[in-house]
Amino acid sequence: MGTVTALVSDTHIGSWTGIALHSWKCDTGELTAGGEPIYKEIIATPAQDWLYEKWLDYWAAVKALAGRKHRIVVIHLGDIVDGLHHNSPQCMPNLADQEDMAVEILKPICNMAHTAIFIRGTETHVGMMAQSEVRIAQELGAKCPFEAILDIDGLLVDVAHHGRAGRRDWTSAAAGIASQAVMEASLAGRPLPRYVFRGHNHTVDDSGEKLPGTRAVAMPSWQLRTAFGYRISAGTTSDIGGVIIRPDGQLDMSRIRYVGAPGQRTIIKL
Repeated sequence: MGTVTALVSDTHIGSWTGIALHSWKCDTGELTAGGEPIYKEIIATPAQDWLYEKWLDYWAAVKALAGRKHRIVVIHLGDIVDGLHHNSPQCMPNLADQEDMAVEILKPICNMAHTAIFIRGTETHVGMMAQSEVRIAQELGAKCPFEAILDIDGLLVDVAHHGRAGRRDWTSAAAGIASQAVMEASLAGRPLPRYVFRGHNHTVDDSGEKLPGTRAVAMPSWQLRTAFGYRISAGTTSDIGGVIIRPDGQLDMSRIRYVGAPGQRTIIKL
């Protein structure tokens, strides 16, 4: 039995610009006269509905590729939820609501997976020691390390959350990520990884085969730009999508960059 490996990163569930279910009941802290909790329903934006549609498309492709012959390994490279950070007004105010929605979104993914691994992300988003991701992983039966080197049918895959990426299409830092991974493996006396994946930057960057035998990919996200993103990357859009490793060990990059999200740098006629 071969393996289909599905890699996603930076879902930032709970952000008003991150992936979300179409509707969700949030805790208000209030009770009815009968002592029942009162919830406030929130509805996803058109952009969030678009994200979720593409999310379903990605996982349908994974499932179709696996068919009945291959197992599925799911790897999430961190920042599952957006968290409560920087006094941001662009997120659900209750962390428990964010974590609960994350469980609902990821549950069907984990149910179809042979193994699920959630890499711990940025403490600003997921708390000290990535406590939100640890809680979500425990609920879903997933492993939750800080980083890992995985042997998938003899294919070595190096995964972690933090890494560099070129922020312009004409610059690249992925070759540096590959070089670092090769150096660390050499110093430790380990075999060199075939693939190195990093999240965090919401930007696709690919070293290609600049280092023979080791290829590094900086991953896209599932969150459109926040106010912070508009400040640090004016005139750009977040890359949305995921990567698949096919059973033959080759990368399927067909869904690494979905485009066309509503409201993203459209022409406004005056």
